[in-house]
Amino acid sequence: MSIETSSVTGRHGITIVYDVHRPDTEPVGVVVVAHGLGDHAGRYHHVAKEFTDRGYLVVAPDQAGHGRSGGKRLGVTDFSDFTADLDTVINAVDVDGPRFLLGHSMGGAVALSYALDHQDRLDGLILTGPALVPGEDLPSVLVKMAPVLGKVVPWMPATALPASGVSRDPKVVADYESDPLVWHGGIRAGLGGALIREMKTYPDRLPSLKLPLLILHGGADVLTNPDGTRMAARLAGSDDVTSKIYPGMFHEIFNEPEQDEVLEAVTDWVVAHTV
Repeated sequence: MSIETSSVTGRHGITIVYDVHRPDTEPVGVVVVAHGLGDHAGRYHHVAKEFTDRGYLVVAPDQAGHGRSGGKRLGVTDFSDFTADLDTVINAVDVDGPRFLLGHSMGGAVALSYALDHQDRLDGLILTGPALVPGEDLPSVLVKMAPVLGKVVPWMPATALPASGVSRDPKVVADYESDPLVWHGGIRAGLGGALIREMKTYPDRLPSLKLPLLILHGGADVLTNPDGTRMAARLAGSDDVTSKIYPGMFHEIFNEPEQDEVLEAVTDWVVAHTV
């Protein structure tokens, strides 16, 4: 496997940096990875390797305001900025073969929104720990007010995500906390409001999703609500939906002690859906 780093100009002129993981043989397909809130593509190298070992080319961008890409940190206030940038990256990497989109956490919301608008460009959708409904710990009044606050005071920070909820593996948590490319501050109101506005569209839009769908979640996830995974599995209009909640697992199921089991399930699913 080799890794190349490149960039494109995204919406609003922001530089979007992305990695291309190339297998040692001619690619049999493409897997595009959308990371989560405050995260970056570099934390998915081990995921990419699982796919390149199976012959897939992997494309992993840092989303606007994240990692190595430009833009104010977590400064996106319109969710379509993420999906537009993702489309620009996909267009820049023109490889023959089936194309799969994998989104984790907030990236799961980005991936779902992109898939709903571009089903003709994808052959399958994988969501892990997706942020599709508000967390159970959020007061209903805050959920109602978040979209308004996001427009009025977009830079106002809210509570930061607790690193302890990332994984049950202490080393993963320590690496996450010390990673300079991870955003450790609060979630800005503009981005939080944009995400909640997008979440509110999914119940009406999911029945139009006809792509093969694999959706996985940690049952003990305190960072994104597993009810979103249950909703997506229930409402998706596809006749090919596989869903699993892993009991006891935290948010980053690719970084849990049982990660090999999860990675094998995802790569096996992609191989089975490669025609």
